[in-house]
Amino acid sequence: MSLVPDLGVAVVADGMGGHPGGDVASQIAADTAARLLGEAVASAAGAIDFSRLLRTAMERSVSGAHAEIRKYGASDPSLDGMGTTLTALVVSPESGAFVVGHVGDSRAYRLRSGKLTQLTRDDTWIQEQIERGDISPQNAKRSPYAHLLTQCVGLEEAPTPQVLEGVAEPGDAFLLCTDGLVGMLDDDAMERLLSEGLDAGRQHGAGARAAGVRRLLDAANEAGGYDNITAAFVSYRGEAS
Repeated sequence: MSLVPDLGVAVVADGMGGHPGGDVASQIAADTAARLLGEAVASAAGAIDFSRLLRTAMERSVSGAHAEIRKYGASDPSLDGMGTTLTALVVSPESGAFVVGHVGDSRAYRLRSGKLTQLTRDDTWIQEQIERGDISPQNAKRSPYAHLLTQCVGLEEAPTPQVLEGVAEPGDAFLLCTDGLVGMLDDDAMERLLSEGLDAGRQHGAGARAAGVRRLLDAANEAGGYDNITAAFVSYRGEAS
């Protein structure tokens, strides 16, 4: 994970299990994407076409992360084949315009007025089966192929990221998380825990809000916690607008 809070940038990456250097790939991806996005935000400050500029920057940040992983892997044969998911968010502190970039099965959610909505689509074989109607979402979680990725950052074939944009409303919050979280908690449970954290944060400040996110992670670990969990929580207050 890599954050640039002053610029509204958050990146979560999850190295591919069963492959060499997954932790290396995820850190390279998160750091590279956050750096490139931070530079783009600084250059686009005050621009009317912020979303268009940042959409292009998001695509470049994913390709840049991919190139860096490939370069690093080429210099160390023991890391050949390393790859990672990548989910990134940029929110303009001034306007609330946001852009999300995504490859793999880490996710981005938006919490608005107590309703949690998944913004990204999982790049997995099982998601394709769900969309074809061959398996139900409930059974998909129990499938041994649930985490078989159809694309990631760092392997030989360059990924095509999903990039989406929108405008945040004051009070909106965004959750970026790895599959270690969503594999343990359903969306309803995450919605409840995050809403409780935001409500506490409004009354008692950021410390209470952070404690709400900690409750989310604790709940996932209590449910089994079979995988590493990384999560970033970004709230948009809209004070500058």
